[in-house]
Amino acid sequence: MKKMTLAEYLEGKTMAQVGKDIGVTEGAVWQMKRSSRHITITVHDDGQVEAHEIKPIGRTKLAA
Repeated sequence: MKKMTLAEYLEGKTMAQVGKDIGVTEGAVWQMKRSSRHITITVHDDGQVEAHEIKPIGRTKLAA
C-alpha cells in the first residue's frame, strides 16, 4: 500500500485518468487540484485506488 498527495498521484497522468481511478469526473479532479483541499490518495497492493479528504469539523473562522 502506498499513500501520496493528489499532486503526487497526478504526476504523469491526465486528470481524466485520475478521475476514472478514483470514481469522479475530470472536472472534480480539476477542482480538487485547484483548491486548497487536503486530498490523500491510497494505492493498494491489488491496484485499487482510493481518495480521502481531511477537513476540519465545525466552524473554521471565528466571528470578530
